[in-house]
Amino acid sequence: MKNFLLLIGIFMTLFCKAQVQSQSFTFTFNPSKFIRENKLKEGSRKELTFNLYDIHGKETKYTTVDKTSEMLRKQNIYSFKGKSEDGTKLITLTIASGKMTGAYLENGNSYFIEPLNKNCKKKYKIYTKPDGNYPVGQVEDAIK
Repeated sequence: MKNFLLLIGIFMTLFCKAQVQSQSFTFTFNPSKFIRENKLKEGSRKELTFNLYDIHGKETKYTTVDKTSEMLRKQNIYSFKGKSEDGTKLITLTIASGKMTGAYLENGNSYFIEPLNKNCKKKYKIYTKPDGNYPVGQVEDAIK
């Protein structure tokens, strides 16, 4: 019985560790609609609010500044930097080819935002970097 409990304890420890390592959340966001509604093609360095989520699925408002240069704006590539409304998260976002990618930093931990799959433009995932040498973040970024 003692060995059985020990085995269950080891399993639970490994299972919980695996859950933390592969934490993610999926949400819907339409970058094309965001560009249209905020008239980003016209250009200005105005403050913008992104209604996104955090890794736990809590809706979070991020106040950002449009950091897009005119050269990138002509190519329909947009760049934003800012922080959450409560000031606990720093965020960087890029919209290119109708897709959004980015990351935010909270309490020293990085969380990555990217399309749910390669061809998806409206479904996104937020996830933590898994242990190991895996490519994460903007691996296939439009800017090279």
